Amino acid sequence: MSVSKITWQAYNRPQEPHGPDWYWAVSIIALSITVTAILLNNTLFAVLVVISTVSLFLRTLQEPRLITYELTNRGLWTNKTFEPFTTFESFYVTELEPTKLLIKAKGLTTPLSVIPLMEIDPDTVREFLQDYLEEVLLEEPLSKRIMEYLRF
Repeated sequence: MSVSKITWQAYNRPQEPHGPDWYWAVSIIALSITVTAILLNNTLFAVLVVISTVSLFLRTLQEPRLITYELTNRGLWTNKTFEPFTTFESFYVTELEPTKLLIKAKGLTTPLSVIPLMEIDPDTVREFLQDYLEEVLLEEPLSKRIMEYLRF
């Protein structure tokens, strides 16, 4: 009995509240970098740090969005956006908790998508995708792991 589609929901980022200490720490680090940039006559970098910090704070105030994922025999639906399997190169399902689906695209703009699997059985996803894509050992980007560790 083969599955014709797999559907699940997951948040676009972890739901972690940031306490006042986190905001103070990020503010102090950003202020230190800004002052150093100004002292080194690099005003443009100082402005970039301030803008980045403000946009980071605004992003943390937003609630994570619940996204619906659906794997069909034609491709991957992400909410209302469809991407056919022909746009993907390979996939990998992580074994460690939390389990994630890593899909490598053929294009350069979004080379690797990291999709949390939540309550879905990773073996079911792996078996389904093996009919359409090659399974290759892929690793989550270091930058994404660092950002999650720092709770950004």
